[in-house]
Amino acid sequence: MSLDKDPSQSDIWVAYGNLYYNQGNSKKAANGYRQAIEYDSTHVRGFNNLAMAYKDLGNYDEAETHFLKAIYFDSTYSLAMRNLGDIYLKQHKTEQAILWLEKATSADPQSLYGLYWLGRAHVQNNNIQQGIHYFLEVLAQKPDLPQVNHDLGKAYFANRNYKKALEHVQFALKRNSSMIPYYITLSHVYDHMQQGKKAFAALQDALTIDRSVAEIYIERGNIHKNSGRFEDALKEYNLAALIKPELWLSHYKSGVALYYLTRLDEAETAFLKAEELHPESGSTYHFLGMVSLAKENNKAAENWLLKAAELEGTSTDIWFHLGEVQMRAEQWKDAEKSLLKSYDLDSYNAETLYSLGQVYKQVGKLDRSLEYLYKFKEISEFERNTESLNKKIRLHPNDITLRLELATLYEDQERIDQAVMILHQAVYLGSMEAEKKLKTLLEKNHP
Repeated sequence: MSLDKDPSQSDIWVAYGNLYYNQGNSKKAANGYRQAIEYDSTHVRGFNNLAMAYKDLGNYDEAETHFLKAIYFDSTYSLAMRNLGDIYLKQHKTEQAILWLEKATSADPQSLYGLYWLGRAHVQNNNIQQGIHYFLEVLAQKPDLPQVNHDLGKAYFANRNYKKALEHVQFALKRNSSMIPYYITLSHVYDHMQQGKKAFAALQDALTIDRSVAEIYIERGNIHKNSGRFEDALKEYNLAALIKPELWLSHYKSGVALYYLTRLDEAETAFLKAEELHPESGSTYHFLGMVSLAKENNKAAENWLLKAAELEGTSTDIWFHLGEVQMRAEQWKDAEKSLLKSYDLDSYNAETLYSLGQVYKQVGKLDRSLEYLYKFKEISEFERNTESLNKKIRLHPNDITLRLELATLYEDQERIDQAVMILHQAVYLGSMEAEKKLKTLLEKNHP
């Protein structure tokens, strides 16, 4: 080997590292890249490839450092910029990801990878329309790419454009029918449209490919849970936990089903396991608080819910349940603050409105109490009507008239986003009337 005669050949060391990297051995690959950098401290491919090895080993800090060094020595190195953007995406640092991916596409405007990753970054940052724009740019040049079609379908789904969402996800499956995540996305879309049979059928197709994927059973459980079939949901979640016990979501979902089945001790055990595996989830602490609340352990409930609020301060339900605990302890000022935060996040939450009415009644502010209780009565009637229609839709998922009635109810309450969502569903089912109403509603509210 030429390295025996002259070990200072950095390009050979990079090739040596690539050999191991392509075999999936990132540790040995990293050794080769380090040698390349040792003999040439400005070797940009050495820095980039070493960063890739660090990324695969989960050492994002070192990966970031070495990508930046590669860019420092070559300010036009678009590959390192794209890879750096991907590192930030994996850490949900979306603003930084967008910055570097935009630099990458400026340095190499012809790169479809750069445009695709930039689209992903915008979707992750909730700039859905901008993400769609970049995905469409990629597909304009190469329309058959299954992953881009799938991600475009997910973006359309986020915008509640069900027709285009299904079109692109189904196209992705035609191009690559072995991808389990595509079936799961397809199931999501159908389930959101309350087409349970089609949602299950998509997951059944996934099971024919691989029965050992825990996420399939979680999705099956979600469909049962969304229809109130908690025993059936629990069976699916427990199967997921058996298949992949290290997956925190399986235990969390089992806990949710057990909570609604009022099996509180078992639910608590499941949530504590989920918390052990993934302590960053505010939802887990939220449900631990609800379990403690149901057990009338108010102090524990408050502690769990305060932790949940630290992690997910934009959850109206967390603030509502925290307010409920504080009401039980007759901490009226604290309860008022928590409930008002819940109200600010969602002014249509009937439980929050009722509790605020009770708090103001306790502190003698009767006018404010009556104001919130009146709103509670109005919203409660609205929720009864929408729930009645939703039950009918679950039984008759292709009935366009029911969806049009539901959209009208939301529009009358000035809940335009929900009305638009339901009209999109009716449009997918073929309603010309819904298409006209949707156009009118969008022009009126988004001129």
